[in-house]
Amino acid sequence: MKTNKLWNILMMLVFALSASISFSSCGSDDDDESDNPKGDNIVIKEDGTASGGDVFTAVDDKNFFLNYIKYTIVDSHLEVTGYDKVAFTGKAILPSTIEYKGAALQVKKIRNQAFSDCSCLTSVTIPNSVTSIGKYAFYGCSGLTSVTIPSSVTSIEWGAFYGCSGLTSVTIPNSVTSIGWDAFEGCSGLTSIKVEKGNSNYDSRDNCNAIIETNTNTLFAGCKNTTIPNSVTSIGDCAFSRCSGLTSVTIPNSVTSIGGSAFEGCSGLTSVTIGNGVTSIGGYAFKDCSSLKDVSCLAKNPPSCDERDNYRYTTFDGTDKILLHVLPGCKSAYSYSVPWLRFKAIIEDAKG
Repeated sequence: MKTNKLWNILMMLVFALSASISFSSCGSDDDDESDNPKGDNIVIKEDGTASGGDVFTAVDDKNFFLNYIKYTIVDSHLEVTGYDKVAFTGKAILPSTIEYKGAALQVKKIRNQAFSDCSCLTSVTIPNSVTSIGKYAFYGCSGLTSVTIPSSVTSIEWGAFYGCSGLTSVTIPNSVTSIGWDAFEGCSGLTSIKVEKGNSNYDSRDNCNAIIETNTNTLFAGCKNTTIPNSVTSIGDCAFSRCSGLTSVTIPNSVTSIGGSAFEGCSGLTSVTIGNGVTSIGGYAFKDCSSLKDVSCLAKNPPSCDERDNYRYTTFDGTDKILLHVLPGCKSAYSYSVPWLRFKAIIEDAKG
Protein backbone atom coordinates (compact mmCIF):
# COMPACT_ATOMS: atom_id res chain seq x y z
CA MET A 1 0.00 0.00 0.00
CA LYS A 2 2.79 2.41 0.92
CA THR A 3 4.58 1.45 -2.29
CA ASN A 4 1.49 2.34 -4.38
CA LYS A 5 1.16 5.69 -2.59
CA LEU A 6 4.81 6.50 -3.20
CA TRP A 7 4.46 5.54 -6.88
CA ASN A 8 1.40 7.80 -7.28
CA ILE A 9 3.24 10.73 -5.70
CA LEU A 10 6.22 10.22 -8.00
CA MET A 11 3.99 10.11 -11.07
CA MET A 12 2.25 13.33 -10.01
CA LEU A 13 5.62 15.04 -9.61
CA VAL A 14 6.75 13.88 -13.07
CA PHE A 15 3.53 15.19 -14.61
CA ALA A 16 3.86 18.54 -12.87
CA LEU A 17 7.46 18.94 -13.97
CA SER A 18 6.70 18.04 -17.59
CA ALA A 19 3.86 20.57 -17.68
CA SER A 20 6.16 23.34 -16.47
CA ILE A 21 9.01 22.75 -18.91
CA SER A 22 9.72 25.75 -21.18
CA PHE A 23 10.46 24.38 -24.62
CA SER A 24 13.39 25.74 -26.59
CA SER A 25 12.70 28.59 -28.98
CA CYS A 26 13.72 26.24 -31.79
CA GLY A 27 10.95 23.79 -31.03
CA SER A 28 8.20 22.75 -33.43
CA ASP A 29 5.48 25.30 -34.04
CA ASP A 30 2.95 22.87 -35.54
CA ASP A 31 0.49 23.48 -32.71
CA ASP A 32 1.37 27.13 -32.32
CA GLU A 33 -0.96 28.47 -35.00
CA SER A 34 -2.29 31.97 -34.35
CA ASP A 35 -6.04 32.51 -34.27
CA ASN A 36 -5.29 35.32 -36.71
CA PRO A 37 -3.49 33.40 -39.49
CA LYS A 38 -3.95 36.08 -42.16
CA GLY A 39 -2.38 38.83 -40.06
CA ASP A 40 -5.55 40.92 -40.06
CA ASN A 41 -6.18 43.80 -37.68
CA ILE A 42 -5.60 43.07 -34.01
CA VAL A 43 -7.20 44.97 -31.15
CA ILE A 44 -5.45 45.43 -27.81
CA LYS A 45 -8.18 45.75 -25.21
CA GLU A 46 -8.14 48.00 -22.15
CA ASP A 47 -7.52 45.04 -19.87
CA GLY A 48 -4.29 44.24 -21.74
CA THR A 49 -5.59 41.23 -23.63
CA ALA A 50 -5.58 40.96 -27.40
CA SER A 51 -8.30 39.91 -29.81
CA GLY A 52 -8.12 36.45 -31.33
CA GLY A 53 -6.12 35.01 -28.45
CA ASP A 54 -2.91 36.79 -29.43
CA VAL A 55 -0.31 37.25 -26.69
CA PHE A 56 0.33 40.90 -25.69
CA THR A 57 2.94 42.31 -23.32
CA ALA A 58 3.48 46.04 -22.74
CA VAL A 59 7.04 47.36 -22.34
CA ASP A 60 6.47 51.10 -22.06
CA ASP A 61 4.37 53.82 -23.72
CA LYS A 62 6.08 53.31 -27.09
CA ASN A 63 7.00 49.62 -27.13
CA PHE A 64 5.17 46.32 -26.75
CA PHE A 65 5.35 42.66 -27.73
CA LEU A 66 2.63 40.92 -29.70
CA ASN A 67 3.03 37.17 -30.16
CA TYR A 68 6.62 37.64 -28.96
CA ILE A 69 7.43 40.14 -31.74
CA LYS A 70 8.37 43.65 -30.67
CA TYR A 71 6.63 46.73 -32.09
CA THR A 72 7.57 50.38 -31.61
CA ILE A 73 5.27 53.39 -32.11
CA VAL A 74 6.88 55.94 -34.44
CA ASP A 75 4.98 59.02 -35.65
CA SER A 76 1.53 57.42 -35.40
CA HIS A 77 2.55 54.16 -37.07
CA LEU A 78 4.27 50.94 -36.01
CA GLU A 79 7.64 49.45 -36.85
CA VAL A 80 8.77 45.90 -36.14
CA THR A 81 11.90 46.30 -34.05
CA GLY A 82 12.77 42.91 -32.52
CA TYR A 83 11.61 39.62 -31.07
CA ASP A 84 11.67 37.75 -27.77
CA LYS A 85 14.81 35.61 -28.11
CA VAL A 86 13.51 33.07 -25.58
CA ALA A 87 9.80 32.75 -26.35
CA PHE A 88 9.53 33.37 -30.10
CA THR A 89 9.52 30.40 -32.45
CA GLY A 90 8.41 29.43 -35.93
CA LYS A 91 6.11 31.64 -37.94
CA ALA A 92 6.03 35.43 -37.85
CA ILE A 93 2.59 36.64 -38.94
CA LEU A 94 2.65 40.43 -38.92
CA PRO A 95 -0.71 42.25 -38.80
CA SER A 96 -1.36 45.23 -41.04
CA THR A 97 -2.97 47.25 -38.23
CA ILE A 98 -2.94 47.09 -34.44
CA GLU A 99 -5.52 49.06 -32.48
CA TYR A 100 -3.78 50.23 -29.33
CA LYS A 101 -4.99 52.80 -26.78
CA GLY A 102 -7.80 53.90 -29.05
CA ALA A 103 -5.61 54.45 -32.12
CA ALA A 104 -5.42 52.29 -35.25
CA LEU A 105 -1.68 52.02 -36.00
CA GLN A 106 -0.45 50.64 -39.30
CA VAL A 107 2.64 48.42 -39.40
CA LYS A 108 4.82 50.22 -41.97
CA LYS A 109 8.39 49.02 -41.55
CA ILE A 110 10.51 46.06 -40.52
CA ARG A 111 13.42 47.88 -38.94
CA ASN A 112 17.15 47.17 -39.19
CA GLN A 113 18.13 43.81 -37.61
CA ALA A 114 14.58 43.19 -36.39
CA PHE A 115 14.88 39.40 -36.72
CA SER A 116 18.68 39.24 -36.86
CA ASP A 117 20.10 35.77 -36.01
CA CYS A 118 16.62 34.33 -35.45
CA SER A 119 17.56 30.87 -36.67
CA CYS A 120 14.24 29.46 -35.46
CA LEU A 121 12.18 31.68 -37.78
CA THR A 122 10.66 29.42 -40.45
CA SER A 123 8.33 31.75 -42.36
CA VAL A 124 7.21 35.36 -42.33
CA THR A 125 3.96 36.91 -43.51
CA ILE A 126 4.48 40.57 -44.37
CA PRO A 127 1.27 42.64 -44.65
CA ASN A 128 0.47 45.06 -47.47
CA SER A 129 0.99 47.98 -45.11
CA VAL A 130 4.78 47.48 -44.91
CA THR A 131 6.81 49.71 -47.24
CA SER A 132 10.38 48.99 -46.15
CA ILE A 133 12.49 45.99 -45.07
CA GLY A 134 15.48 47.35 -43.14
CA LYS A 135 19.18 46.59 -43.17
CA TYR A 136 19.99 43.03 -42.05
CA ALA A 137 16.33 42.65 -40.98
CA PHE A 138 16.51 38.86 -41.43
CA TYR A 139 20.29 38.46 -41.16
CA GLY A 140 21.32 34.89 -40.37
CA CYS A 141 17.77 33.48 -40.31
CA SER A 142 19.02 30.14 -41.63
CA GLY A 143 15.73 28.38 -40.88
CA LEU A 144 13.65 30.82 -42.94
CA THR A 145 12.21 28.89 -45.88
CA SER A 146 9.33 31.07 -47.00
CA VAL A 147 8.78 34.80 -47.45
CA THR A 148 6.30 36.71 -49.58
CA ILE A 149 7.22 40.32 -50.25
CA PRO A 150 3.99 42.29 -50.77
CA SER A 151 3.36 44.90 -53.46
CA SER A 152 3.45 47.68 -50.83
CA VAL A 153 7.22 47.29 -50.29
CA THR A 154 9.35 49.89 -52.08
CA SER A 155 12.77 49.24 -50.53
CA ILE A 156 14.76 46.18 -49.47
CA GLU A 157 17.84 47.48 -47.73
CA TRP A 158 21.43 46.22 -47.40
CA GLY A 159 21.79 42.62 -46.29
CA ALA A 160 18.07 42.28 -45.59
CA PHE A 161 18.12 38.50 -46.14
CA TYR A 162 21.87 37.97 -45.71
CA GLY A 163 22.64 34.35 -44.77
CA CYS A 164 19.09 33.02 -45.17
CA SER A 165 20.39 29.71 -46.48
CA GLY A 166 17.01 28.00 -46.21
CA LEU A 167 15.29 30.29 -48.73
CA THR A 168 14.66 28.57 -52.06
CA SER A 169 12.74 31.21 -54.00
CA VAL A 170 12.08 34.94 -53.88
CA THR A 171 9.82 37.13 -56.01
CA ILE A 172 10.47 40.88 -56.14
CA PRO A 173 7.22 42.84 -56.71
CA ASN A 174 7.06 45.65 -59.24
CA SER A 175 6.64 48.18 -56.41
CA VAL A 176 10.28 47.80 -55.30
CA THR A 177 12.43 50.77 -56.35
CA SER A 178 15.51 50.13 -54.20
CA ILE A 179 17.44 46.97 -53.33
CA GLY A 180 20.62 47.27 -51.26
CA TRP A 181 23.87 45.41 -51.90
CA ASP A 182 24.19 42.02 -50.22
CA ALA A 183 20.40 41.85 -49.84
CA PHE A 184 20.48 38.12 -50.67
CA GLU A 185 24.12 37.29 -50.01
CA GLY A 186 24.71 33.86 -48.53
CA CYS A 187 21.29 32.53 -49.59
CA SER A 188 22.96 29.33 -50.73
CA GLY A 189 19.69 27.41 -51.10
CA LEU A 190 18.17 29.95 -53.47
CA THR A 191 17.24 28.37 -56.81
CA SER A 192 14.87 31.04 -58.12
CA ILE A 193 14.87 34.83 -58.04
CA LYS A 194 12.25 36.58 -60.13
CA VAL A 195 11.25 40.18 -60.64
CA GLU A 196 7.60 40.84 -61.47
CA LYS A 197 6.87 42.36 -64.85
CA GLY A 198 6.29 46.09 -64.75
CA ASN A 199 9.15 46.96 -62.41
CA SER A 200 10.93 49.94 -63.99
CA ASN A 201 14.08 49.65 -61.85
CA TYR A 202 14.83 45.93 -61.83
CA ASP A 203 14.17 42.96 -64.05
CA SER A 204 14.96 39.30 -64.48
CA ARG A 205 15.27 39.29 -68.25
CA ASP A 206 15.23 36.01 -70.11
CA ASN A 207 14.11 34.32 -66.87
CA CYS A 208 17.75 34.19 -65.78
CA ASN A 209 16.91 33.68 -62.08
CA ALA A 210 18.68 36.84 -61.02
CA ILE A 211 18.06 40.51 -60.27
CA ILE A 212 19.36 43.03 -62.79
CA GLU A 213 19.41 46.78 -62.26
CA THR A 214 17.68 47.97 -65.42
CA ASN A 215 19.29 51.39 -65.80
CA THR A 216 22.87 50.17 -65.43
CA ASN A 217 22.48 46.60 -66.74
CA THR A 218 24.23 45.40 -63.59
CA LEU A 219 23.58 41.89 -62.28
CA PHE A 220 23.84 42.06 -58.52
CA ALA A 221 21.87 39.16 -57.08
CA GLY A 222 21.92 35.65 -58.42
CA CYS A 223 21.37 32.03 -57.48
CA LYS A 224 22.94 28.75 -58.35
CA ASN A 225 21.30 28.06 -61.72
CA THR A 226 21.70 31.56 -63.14
CA THR A 227 22.32 32.10 -66.83
CA ILE A 228 23.85 35.54 -67.29
CA PRO A 229 22.15 37.19 -70.28
CA ASN A 230 24.16 38.94 -73.00
CA SER A 231 22.54 42.27 -72.13
CA VAL A 232 24.34 42.44 -68.76
CA THR A 233 27.34 44.80 -68.79
CA SER A 234 28.62 44.41 -65.24
CA ILE A 235 28.42 42.01 -62.29
CA GLY A 236 28.06 43.86 -59.03
CA ASP A 237 29.82 43.39 -55.71
CA CYS A 238 28.87 40.16 -53.89
CA ALA A 239 26.45 39.21 -56.70
CA PHE A 240 26.92 35.45 -56.15
CA SER A 241 28.79 35.52 -52.86
CA ARG A 242 28.55 32.23 -50.93
CA CYS A 243 26.33 30.53 -53.53
CA SER A 244 27.76 27.12 -52.69
CA GLY A 245 25.51 25.35 -55.22
CA LEU A 246 26.99 27.21 -58.18
CA THR A 247 29.21 24.77 -60.11
CA SER A 248 30.12 26.65 -63.29
CA VAL A 249 29.64 30.12 -64.70
CA THR A 250 30.05 31.69 -68.12
CA ILE A 251 30.42 35.46 -68.11
CA PRO A 252 29.27 36.80 -71.49
CA ASN A 253 31.31 39.10 -73.72
CA SER A 254 28.96 41.99 -72.93
CA VAL A 255 30.28 42.20 -69.35
CA THR A 256 33.12 44.70 -68.84
CA SER A 257 33.61 44.48 -65.05
CA ILE A 258 33.27 41.94 -62.25
CA GLY A 259 32.72 43.43 -58.80
CA GLY A 260 34.53 42.75 -55.56
CA SER A 261 33.62 39.45 -53.84
CA ALA A 262 31.30 38.69 -56.76
CA PHE A 263 31.84 34.93 -56.45
CA GLU A 264 33.52 34.81 -53.04
CA GLY A 265 32.80 31.65 -51.08
CA CYS A 266 31.29 29.73 -54.03
CA SER A 267 32.80 26.50 -52.74
CA GLY A 268 31.16 24.31 -55.41
CA LEU A 269 32.42 26.36 -58.36
CA THR A 270 34.73 24.24 -60.54
CA SER A 271 35.05 26.24 -63.78
CA VAL A 272 34.75 29.86 -64.90
CA THR A 273 34.73 31.37 -68.39
CA ILE A 274 35.46 35.10 -68.50
CA GLY A 275 34.24 36.87 -71.63
CA ASN A 276 36.45 38.94 -73.91
CA GLY A 277 34.90 42.24 -72.80
CA VAL A 278 36.04 42.05 -69.18
CA THR A 279 38.68 44.66 -68.38
CA SER A 280 38.58 44.73 -64.55
CA ILE A 281 37.97 42.28 -61.70
CA GLY A 282 37.43 43.43 -58.12
CA GLY A 283 39.20 42.26 -54.97
CA TYR A 284 38.20 38.88 -53.53
CA ALA A 285 36.10 38.22 -56.64
CA PHE A 286 36.96 34.50 -56.55
CA LYS A 287 38.19 34.17 -52.98
CA ASP A 288 37.45 30.88 -51.15
CA CYS A 289 36.34 29.10 -54.33
CA SER A 290 37.96 25.94 -53.05
CA SER A 291 36.82 23.66 -55.90
CA LEU A 292 37.89 25.92 -58.74
CA LYS A 293 40.14 24.03 -61.18
CA ASP A 294 39.82 25.81 -64.54
CA VAL A 295 39.58 29.48 -65.51
CA SER A 296 39.22 30.43 -69.16
CA CYS A 297 39.84 34.09 -69.96
CA LEU A 298 38.91 35.15 -73.50
CA ALA A 299 40.25 38.69 -73.23
CA LYS A 300 43.37 39.30 -75.35
CA ASN A 301 44.74 41.65 -72.72
CA PRO A 302 44.77 40.44 -69.10
CA PRO A 303 41.99 42.13 -67.10
CA SER A 304 43.29 44.32 -64.29
CA CYS A 305 42.69 42.85 -60.84
CA ASP A 306 42.42 44.47 -57.44
CA GLU A 307 45.67 43.29 -55.82
CA ARG A 308 46.38 46.26 -53.55
CA ASP A 309 48.47 46.52 -50.38
CA ASN A 310 51.18 43.98 -51.14
CA TYR A 311 48.71 41.41 -52.53
CA ARG A 312 46.57 41.41 -49.42
CA TYR A 313 43.42 41.74 -51.52
CA THR A 314 43.79 38.66 -53.66
CA THR A 315 41.33 38.24 -56.54
CA PHE A 316 41.79 34.46 -56.79
CA ASP A 317 42.59 31.91 -54.10
CA GLY A 318 44.76 28.82 -54.65
CA THR A 319 45.98 29.83 -58.10
CA ASP A 320 48.76 27.26 -57.85
CA LYS A 321 46.08 24.58 -58.25
CA ILE A 322 44.11 26.24 -61.07
CA LEU A 323 44.73 25.94 -64.82
CA LEU A 324 44.40 29.17 -66.81
CA HIS A 325 43.17 28.83 -70.40
CA VAL A 326 43.79 31.78 -72.76
CA LEU A 327 43.48 32.49 -76.48
CA PRO A 328 46.28 31.37 -78.79
CA GLY A 329 49.10 33.93 -78.82
CA CYS A 330 48.11 35.46 -75.44
CA LYS A 331 50.20 33.37 -73.05
CA SER A 332 53.09 35.84 -72.94
CA ALA A 333 50.86 38.76 -71.88
CA TYR A 334 49.34 36.75 -69.03
CA SER A 335 52.73 35.40 -67.94
CA TYR A 336 53.86 38.90 -66.94
CA SER A 337 50.66 40.07 -65.27
CA VAL A 338 49.46 39.70 -61.66
CA PRO A 339 47.63 37.58 -60.57
CA TRP A 340 47.59 35.58 -63.82
CA LEU A 341 51.25 34.59 -63.60
CA ARG A 342 50.54 32.74 -60.34
CA PHE A 343 48.31 30.08 -61.95
CA LYS A 344 49.46 26.48 -62.05
CA ALA A 345 49.84 26.61 -65.83
CA ILE A 346 48.80 28.89 -68.68
CA ILE A 347 47.46 26.98 -71.67
CA GLU A 348 46.67 28.54 -75.07
CA ASP A 349 43.62 26.42 -75.86
CA ALA A 350 40.70 28.76 -75.12
CA LYS A 351 38.16 29.32 -77.88
CA GLY A 352 36.74 32.77 -78.44
